[in-house]
Amino acid sequence: MTAPQATHTDRTPARVAVKHCVHCAQPLLDQAFAPFCCRGCRTVHGILTRSGLTRYYDLRRGPGLPPADATTPEADPKWLEGIEAARAHARTSRIALDIQGIHCTACVWLIEELFRRHGGVQLGTILVNPTLGRIDLQVSRNFDLRNWIRAVEELGYVLGPAEGAPEKRSSDDLLVRMGICIALAANVMLFAAATYVGLNEGPVYELLNDLSYAAGVVAVWVGGSVFVRSAVSALRVRMLHLDVPIALGVVLAFAGSSWAFFMDSGDAAYVDTLTVFIALMLVGRWLQQRILERNQARLLADDGTEGLLTRSVSNGQVRIVPCVAVKKGDELLIAPGDLVPVNLTLSESSARCSLDWIDGESVPRAFEVGAEVPAGAFNVGDRAFRGTSATDFSASTIVRLLKAEISRAAPGPAATTWWRRVSTYYVVGVLLLATTATVIWSLIDGPLRAIEVATAVLVVTCPCAFGIAAPLAYELVSYGLRRAGVFVRTRDLLDRAARVEHIAFDKTGTLTTGTLAVRNPSSLSRLNDTDTGVLYNMVARSAHPKSVALRRALDGHPAARLDSLGVDEVVGRGLSATRGAHGYRLGAPGWANSGSSIRDADVVFARDGEAIATIRTNEELRPDARDEVDRLRRDGYDLAILSGDASVAVKEVGRRLGLDASVCLGNLSPEDKAQYVDQHDAARTLLVGDGLNDRVAMDVAACSGTPAVNRPFMASRCDFYFLSPGLRPIAQILRGGQEVTHLVRRLLAFAIAYNVITVSIAMAGQMEPWIAAVLMPLSSLVTLGYAMTVLSKEPWRS
Repeated sequence: MTAPQATHTDRTPARVAVKHCVHCAQPLLDQAFAPFCCRGCRTVHGILTRSGLTRYYDLRRGPGLPPADATTPEADPKWLEGIEAARAHARTSRIALDIQGIHCTACVWLIEELFRRHGGVQLGTILVNPTLGRIDLQVSRNFDLRNWIRAVEELGYVLGPAEGAPEKRSSDDLLVRMGICIALAANVMLFAAATYVGLNEGPVYELLNDLSYAAGVVAVWVGGSVFVRSAVSALRVRMLHLDVPIALGVVLAFAGSSWAFFMDSGDAAYVDTLTVFIALMLVGRWLQQRILERNQARLLADDGTEGLLTRSVSNGQVRIVPCVAVKKGDELLIAPGDLVPVNLTLSESSARCSLDWIDGESVPRAFEVGAEVPAGAFNVGDRAFRGTSATDFSASTIVRLLKAEISRAAPGPAATTWWRRVSTYYVVGVLLLATTATVIWSLIDGPLRAIEVATAVLVVTCPCAFGIAAPLAYELVSYGLRRAGVFVRTRDLLDRAARVEHIAFDKTGTLTTGTLAVRNPSSLSRLNDTDTGVLYNMVARSAHPKSVALRRALDGHPAARLDSLGVDEVVGRGLSATRGAHGYRLGAPGWANSGSSIRDADVVFARDGEAIATIRTNEELRPDARDEVDRLRRDGYDLAILSGDASVAVKEVGRRLGLDASVCLGNLSPEDKAQYVDQHDAARTLLVGDGLNDRVAMDVAACSGTPAVNRPFMASRCDFYFLSPGLRPIAQILRGGQEVTHLVRRLLAFAIAYNVITVSIAMAGQMEPWIAAVLMPLSSLVTLGYAMTVLSKEPWRS
């Protein structure tokens, strides 16, 4: 699927009915931003078109991803100040940056083209590594780094300081080992083919036999050691998993081949089967590791509280310091967009802060001098404020929330109870069969024959359904989800998602976009051009969410033009202005309308104390939110809203989504949310949220997700994150989990049937090496082909 090519000729979106966004080519969820899927795509498409950067669409292959639409100033620019200070004293600087959001060749071209347009070619060099999410710059002091970063972030990417040197990925090591072992297996199979067709003596046979054994030694050393080390680690903690029989089969097969080669017939029996087996197992292990690393690499590096910076004031000088160094009594300066790291007592001026990251409140709160601003608030005003730290940073409430981590790492494609039980039964069964074969054949034909039969049992007992087909199934589902903008971060998420029965949503930023919308735009259409112009100038000068909603509602009106109108803001009440002989107010009904209350509006626009427009606003639901909630309910899931916002606002959102008021809970603390999840079958609950107030409950729930990829620390601590503007990813994750779980169960049934037949032949002493060499890879191909056929339709995305 590619972006509609018709839009790339004149670079202006055609006003026709389209099914996919003309920027990212993702499905169009509703017509609110048609022909775009979201505000972010509309904004970025406009920038690309105006800047002549539409070659981006020609270079991109397949659909892209919607850019982040940051509607509140959450970016923390302080990290750049330290880099700029260091550059001032050097002619040329090397700068390493992490980048979030890069996903294709077109992204690389776009970033490099912006670098060129900002004079970077003359002033330095750039190297973009999309795999690592890293940009390396070497630029002179004359290069305008800040403006280049701003231009890149306008297109939906997020930049930050590189957190140390790039770590070597474990999949890189597996890839090298896999390549070596595949090459060895291919050559050994060629050598073995000659012996199977009759070449069993002479110097050529001896040479091929020696080469086969040597290749087997290298394969065991390079590839088999991966499973042996894993098995030893598992046994040390008294745990059985699939690497145990794999490792035992490798060891015994190699031991049997070595005995035959040196002490018995001189024939390197089972070496061909062994090398193919090791190569196939490494393919599965590499696929499994690659899933997680590709998704995790899209996020900026995050080292928790150690990476937080703030502005400290000492002797009249402002310094950028790590938050961990903040002590009680320190004076801090919080600039617009900055995070308040500790409880802060305001020492001068008032402040307007957003608390939605902490308690889910969607409307900013005003604080006066002497009031205490809570840790975790964001300064959303247009001016900085100063205050005194009430505690050390170590005692800050956000430390505990930021330090919470999800640790789901486990051997194999999953770590759920079901997988552990299956793995244990499988391992125990294989070991019992091998032991039984050893005992029986020791009595019948001596220990050497017993070892040969036991080796055949371990080699032909193919765990391919677990070691190859299952990782491939997870990779295929994860790839389909990734194309839809959904990124799985933990290896057992899909297994846990298949068991989910309850879904709990945060409200602000999750079910809603976190922004407000005008519910009755007709009230604005009745204003004359003069009043409309005054209103536009008032709201254009305010960062309050209700002002932003009004400005968006007025965009495109002929009278909506910015001029020199003077506007005053009364914190907590509204805006006032004067034009000619008339005085205007916009704000709370009782203040704007000369003390008269108006019940059916939350904002009043008044002229000379008389209301000329009564406006109702509410939070803007995510596109398709109602449809997706209805679909999840039809699928049998129990839904709830857990929010720190006021109960009235939460129940209103629930009403618009068709949910019963009893499951729409407001005024909840982080601990309240966790308690609710714990009391409602936490092992089968999915929690979707976007703020620190959701972190405690996420640790309790079976799995968690977030749309907050542009917020500090959230996506890197969830099981999955999504970039789609709507809620469709929730259903996609759940359906993907169900599909892959059903497939794996069918693969397990095939593995059982296959092993019953082949193990019976092996235990009867009739499993010749050439039979094992054919059956084992053949069964692998069958399971792989079946998995690819079933998942090629991508039913979880429909």
